[in-house]
Amino acid sequence: MGKNMKWLLIALGVLVVLFGVNTIQQNKFTSKSDDVFNLDRSDVFQINIAQGKDSISLSFNGESWAIDGNDTLQVKVNTMDQFFESVLNVKRTSLISKNAEKWDKFNVGDSTGSLLVLKDHNSESLGRITVGRSGAEWSASNIRVGDEVEVYQTNENIAWQLNTSPTYWGEVPPPLKPDSTAVDSL
Repeated sequence: MGKNMKWLLIALGVLVVLFGVNTIQQNKFTSKSDDVFNLDRSDVFQINIAQGKDSISLSFNGESWAIDGNDTLQVKVNTMDQFFESVLNVKRTSLISKNAEKWDKFNVGDSTGSLLVLKDHNSESLGRITVGRSGAEWSASNIRVGDEVEVYQTNENIAWQLNTSPTYWGEVPPPLKPDSTAVDSL
């Protein structure tokens, strides 16, 4: 075997070893549990969303959803369906940071993120996440789960659904039509 062939085999071996070390290092940045929430829609009876000084709470009475403190708006069924479809199925994709000092940079700090709390019928917390917009990826969000320090990127953008405006969640119900069977007694 020639001298050049020996050097090529040594270089190839070194590249294989470096690739293996790199793969092991990259595995440290993957999430152990991909699902953010392990819940069924039927478990959730209250949704609390807070962004800075703004907040909104929605409650389920067993039949329909209502916006707490607002008796003029009827909750949009499509908005609730879309919310549950995306939020309950969102997954963590990659670890972004393990440094609490960088929370604001990733929009998941107490003042920069949107806090989402899901509660059960006893008003006990089922899950709590802080969600922020991803500056690097428009189709993903950054999240911090509960009191964990780690910040993860998600597989889809859910930040836009954490809206605190009552008119996002509800609409004025259509006026009641007069009863055409009623007879005027004059």
